[in-house]
Amino acid sequence: MAVPDTNTFSLQDVANEFTKEGAVDLTACFASAVGSKFDPAYVGNKDRLSNFRNYAGVFAGQFTLLVGIGPGSSTSWSNQITTLSSAYIGHDVRFVWKYTSGSSFTGDFQLGGNVTLGTTIFDLDTYSGTPWQTSRVDTADFDNVSFFNIATGTTALRWNRRVNSAPPSSGTGLTPPPYFGGDNTYYYAETSSGGSPSKRFWLRSPQVSITSGNQAADWWRGNFGATMGNYRLYVEVITW
Repeated sequence: MAVPDTNTFSLQDVANEFTKEGAVDLTACFASAVGSKFDPAYVGNKDRLSNFRNYAGVFAGQFTLLVGIGPGSSTSWSNQITTLSSAYIGHDVRFVWKYTSGSSFTGDFQLGGNVTLGTTIFDLDTYSGTPWQTSRVDTADFDNVSFFNIATGTTALRWNRRVNSAPPSSGTGLTPPPYFGGDNTYYYAETSSGGSPSKRFWLRSPQVSITSGNQAADWWRGNFGATMGNYRLYVEVITW
């Protein structure tokens, strides 16, 4: 294997791999690199040089699955806490949620409560900093997502901001999450009017810092409905 298993490599290393393996493009070259412990489950576009990074380390542009929850309905909000490994200490990251809708419109997924990410606590009632962002079309691959600032509404195929006490729609969604006061704002994926079945909704947090005392993502999820789908939480590394 010519491409080194480190966070640094040269174009010559990749060229050597092309020659050795007879690869005709980067995608084929990446496939031949899997045997040397490069990530075989990489979810992004494989036709780029960053695929040849060392997946045992942390580097700018890395996109890693933290937790995944399968389908299922709950009649109450659930607290979700995920702790990052020490490898992320000293890095700036964004957290990314991907919700895949179930078989019908009765599957709105909600995110709420005070959301703690790394060193930042987001009170969704009052937060006015760098906006949270959402996709607006069904996109399977994170590399191909176009992000837009989240808005208040009831629009399908995007995450929406909700600022009152009612659940998103009849037969799905929970009343507001545990809060310390205010308008009880939450974000939710609207699955009516084209938002199902099996549509993908991406939600991206603002950039936050990870320190030795702040390595967790702590938030509340609401998954009440007859046809709930599944969600995945990822971390995207912004700074080396």
